[in-house]
Parts: sequence; C-alpha cells; structure tokens
Amino acid sequence: MTSVARILAVWLTPAMMLAVPAALAARGPDGLWLGLVVTLAPLIVLGWGTGRPAPGDDPRPGETLFPVVTLLVTVGVLLWANIALAGDVAAWLGARRWQGIVITAAAGWLLTAWRPLRRTAPLLVALAFVAAVVVLLQLAWALALGPIAAWDRVATQPAFRFPPSSPWVISGRDLGVVRGGARLVFDEVHRLTAPAGGVLRARTLDGVRLAEIEWTLAPGQTVTLRAGDEIARGSTLRLRFEADKRVPGAPASGMVWADGRPRRWLERVGLAVTLLAGAAALLRAGLTVRLSGDGVGFAAGGLLLAFVWAQAWAVYAMIQAPDLFLGGITLERLLELPAHALFAEPWRRTLQALLLAAGLAAFLASSLALRERLGALDSTGGGEIGHDPGLWAGLFGGAALASLWPVDPWALSLLALGGAGCALGPAALWPPRQGRTAATAGVVGLIVFGGLAAAQLRGSGGGLLGAAIAYPALVAAPVGAFVLWLGRRVRP
Repeated sequence: MTSVARILAVWLTPAMMLAVPAALAARGPDGLWLGLVVTLAPLIVLGWGTGRPAPGDDPRPGETLFPVVTLLVTVGVLLWANIALAGDVAAWLGARRWQGIVITAAAGWLLTAWRPLRRTAPLLVALAFVAAVVVLLQLAWALALGPIAAWDRVATQPAFRFPPSSPWVISGRDLGVVRGGARLVFDEVHRLTAPAGGVLRARTLDGVRLAEIEWTLAPGQTVTLRAGDEIARGSTLRLRFEADKRVPGAPASGMVWADGRPRRWLERVGLAVTLLAGAAALLRAGLTVRLSGDGVGFAAGGLLLAFVWAQAWAVYAMIQAPDLFLGGITLERLLELPAHALFAEPWRRTLQALLLAAGLAAFLASSLALRERLGALDSTGGGEIGHDPGLWAGLFGGAALASLWPVDPWALSLLALGGAGCALGPAALWPPRQGRTAATAGVVGLIVFGGLAAAQLRGSGGGLLGAAIAYPALVAAPVGAFVLWLGRRVRP
C-alpha cells in the first residue's frame, strides 16, 4: 500500500471525485473548501509522524479483529456508494438502473477474483486520469476557454437559462430522475409540454393564496406556469421546457453564484475532521512504512491534477449545461458530457464513452486497492481476507442489492469515512503500546459516532449540536482520541 497509484485509487473513488465539482456548482466559491480538504487530507495524514507504534506486546487476535472488521464494513459501504452511483448514472442517461449496477458490480468482482488482474490498479488509475483529462481538454478546446476564463464567464452571466441544445428542451426528460431535492420554483412565465402525457401536480399562486392544482395532460399537451409557481414533489412525467427560459432552482445570476454566502465555519471544520480521520483510517491504519519524498510529491501531483480537473469540469458544465441546476445538483449529472451542441456524432458519443470509461476505471482501481488495503491490515490472517473470492462476492453482491434503492452516494461515503475515521483514525496517527488501548478508543469513538449519526434521522438543526449531528466525527473523533490519550497514560 505504499504505491502512489494505490493511494490515489483508495482515496479518489468516483463518488469522491464527482462530489468536488458538485459542491463547487452548488455553492459557488464556498464549494472550493471540499476540494481543498480532499486534496490536502491525504498529504497531511501521510506526512504525519512515522506511524510506527511504540514497542509493546504482540497484539491478541481480538485486538486485530476490531480494525479488520471495521475496515471490512467501511469497504462494503464505499462499494455500495459507488455502485449506487453507477445505477444513478445509468438511469440519468436513459438506461435501466439495474443495468448500471450489474455491469459495475460484476466487473469489480471479476477483477478482484481473477488473480492475474489483481495488480492492475496502477494501470486503471492511469487510464482513468488520461480519459478524464482528454475529455476535459476537448471541451476546453471546443469552447476556446481556459478554466479561469470559463470561471469569469459563469460569474458574469446575467441568468442561467435552458440552451436550445438541452435534452430538457429537445426531447424532454422524466422528472422522476431528478433527485436533488431542490424546489422547482419558476422565476418567470414558462410553458411546459408533456410529450407522452401524464399527471402534473403544481402549487400555484393566486394573489396571496397558494393552491394545489393537478393537470391530466394528453401526449403533446402544454401547460403554462407563472412566476412563483412550483412543480410539486413526486411528479414523474416527462416534461419539455422552453429554450432561453430561466432554469428553476438555479441562482439568480452568475454574480449571485460567485458571491454565494459561505457555510458556517463549524460545518467546514466538521467536514475537514471527517475527511482527515477517514484518510487516516484508509491510508495509515496498521501500516508502518512512510512514503518517500518522491512518493509524496507524486501523490501531491495526482491530487492536484484531480482538484484542477474537478474545478474546471464544474465551470465548463455550468456554461454548456446550466440545466444542471434543475431540481438540485446530483453526482450522476456530472458524468454526462455537457456538450450537446459542441461535437457532432459520433465524436460526441465517443467522448461520452471515454468519460464513462474513466469513471468505471476509477471504480475498478479503488476496488482493487481497497482489497489490498484490507489484506494488509489482516496481519494475523496473513492477508487472506483480501483474497477470499467468496467474501468479495458477498460484498459486491450485497452492495449491488442495496444499490437498487437510490441513495446519496456522497452522504454514504462520508458516513463510511467518518465511522472508520473515528474507529481507526486516532490510533493510526498516534499508535499506542498495546492493541487493546487502540481497540477501546476505537469502540468508544464508534459508539459516539453511531449515536450522533442516528440523530440525523430527526434533522441536524443549527449551532454546535447541529454541526455535530451533521458531521458526527466532529465530536466522535476527539472523544476517541481522548480515550486513547488516557489509555497511553496508564502503565501496563
């Protein structure tokens, strides 16, 4: 696990990579915080101390079982998040959700089960980077804009409007695939067409009264909504919007987007603690070898390239496909090539295939690297857990079944990173003399994390308590570190 490519593969999963441009598009400059933390967290963790535990007794089987089981569950949840993302992408691009899930899960399992392909993670990481960069460069060349000029264009746009080439304008799309959760409120008069007919539910303003209206539309029939009207949640018919009309849910202008109000600092700290602790668990737990100076440099270069790609991809997408804002920004939309009018067929489809191939290669590389990472932690079992085909078939099969129900891949990834970070992170950065001290601290941190995570079902609220519920690692990781500190002070 000292390979730079494997470190990048473990950390830069597809859900992680797409969450960065999604945050920038959704929150403007405030979204840069996520990109900076994603870039810097692995470097901070890899450069922290030596990672070599103080001399002590050999660990007992029960003391090594806890980190192995914790990381096994973490790997399963990360697989779930990324396979669910594959299903979302398939549904967004017009295929069946189960098709994206089956293809991705089957490819991941075959790659981890077939011994000759188990060492292809570095090659897959390189393929993912090359494919993603090629598509980005083609987009920049077609627009004749560099990333900074593209940012300036987005920030100076008077409004985000449907382009004539948008699929929402040409053929329409099913509202059922819009999962962002944002309200579809119109800022101006807009005529909607139902190409296949269906039932449209909306809330309309009649003076100061809010009325619930339901239309049963025949194929090709249109309905006009006024400023302030809102499409009700749960509408699933296919709708076609008018070109050059404001995108419902988009910022009022590029200036408003660029001057977005920063998030509360506690939420920023909570996100940073979650990712730092998660990076410690994924990249340092159980390992005692540090990267060389050249290795850290190469890792930093790869992370910086990923950061630049993510930011550039977000601004190019907002220029070419401002309908990205419709109903709220979700990760799967960022794997659709935002260039319906820039490239002729079949070149557009080729670039789209390259982009999807980059996402699949990144998932396969992360699956292989996570398998190796789990095997490296299983010291008493000789790493056999990383090579058990039955276990990995169960992991991929369970993740695929769970992915049939849509979830938020990024929220699921944060949950996995936060839980693993609270259980393994403090001991990974500050190894104790005895394994039972690390296990005790990890169990306490995990219990606190689980309690706060369960409270999310009732809403997070505001203030310190709200930030702790939204990011449980903000409290759970320091609690685990405190228990570890107490255990280190007690003489054996």
